[in-house]
Amino acid sequence: MKSSFHPLRLICALSAVYALHTPLALAADVTITVPSGGGFLIKSPGGQERFRVQDSGEVRAPGLSGAATNTNLTCFDGPSGRLGPCAAGIGSGATGATGPTGATGATGASGPTGVTGAAGTAGATGVTGPTGATGATGASGTGATGATGATGATGTTGPTGPTGATGATGADSTVQGPTGPQGIQGIQGPVGPTGADSTVQGPQGPQGIQGVQGPTGPAGATGPAGSASINLTAYSASSNDCLTDKVVTATCGVGNVVSGGCETTLAGDGVFEISKRESANSWTCKFSCGQSQTVITYAYCQ
Repeated sequence: MKSSFHPLRLICALSAVYALHTPLALAADVTITVPSGGGFLIKSPGGQERFRVQDSGEVRAPGLSGAATNTNLTCFDGPSGRLGPCAAGIGSGATGATGPTGATGATGASGPTGVTGAAGTAGATGVTGPTGATGATGASGTGATGATGATGATGTTGPTGPTGATGATGADSTVQGPTGPQGIQGIQGPVGPTGADSTVQGPQGPQGIQGVQGPTGPAGATGPAGSASINLTAYSASSNDCLTDKVVTATCGVGNVVSGGCETTLAGDGVFEISKRESANSWTCKFSCGQSQTVITYAYCQ
C-alpha cells in the first residue's frame, strides 16, 4: 500500500540524518521508532529509495551501486554498529604467488638520436713542408711558380666528446614479438608413493594370439576286446485307431534303445512317415493310414 505524504514525518527523518552528522557534543538525540516489520525510509525527489533502516537493524543504501567509485573500505564496530575506516590490514588478502613471466613484447621504436658531443680539441699543426726549388728564370725574366710543398703530417686525434643524453623510451609496441625458443626440459621429479589397490576391476585386455600347436601326444593303450554277442530286448506299443498322422512311441522297460521299427496290419494300406529314436530309451513311429487299422512300434533295448 502506498503511504500518503506527511510533512511532519519528513522533517523528523531529515532531523535524524542531520543528527548523524552533528558533533557528539549535542545534548539530546532524535529518536524515531519504526513499526514492527517496517523501516525508516528516505527517498529522492523522483521517488527513488536512497536510504532505509529496518526494524531488524538492517541498513540499506540502494543508490551505492550507481555512485562514483572510491578506494577506501568502510567497516563497522560489532557491539555498537559504528561505521568508520577499516583498520590496517583489513580487506587485504595475502600476496599471491608471482605469475609466470609473460612473452617478450616486440621491440619498441628507436628513440631519437642523442645530442652531438662537443668537438674535440684541434690537433697540433703539422710541420711545414720544405720550400720548393726555385724555378728557372723565364723568358720574361719571371721564374715559374715552384711546386707545392708536401702536405704536413696529420695532427693527433682529439679526445672523444662526452656521450649524448639517452633518448626517450619508445612507445609500447602493439604487435606481439616472436615466441622465444622452448626452454630445456626440467629434471624428472621423484617417483610418487604407490597408490592404494583399486577396488574396481580394470577393463579386460584384448585376447592374445593363439599359441603354437603342441606336439601330438603318444598313442593310448589298446582297449579291451569287445563282446562278440549283443543281447537286445524288444518292447512294443500299438494302436488300433490309426487314420491320419498317428504317432505311436515304444519305451524300453530296462536299458537304452538301440534300434526300432514300425508295422501295420493291412499290408499296402498303411504308410509310416517317421521312424526315429525319440529319446535315450524310446522309439517313435508316425503313421498315415488310409483306413482304420492297428499300427505297432518296436523298441530294441540293451
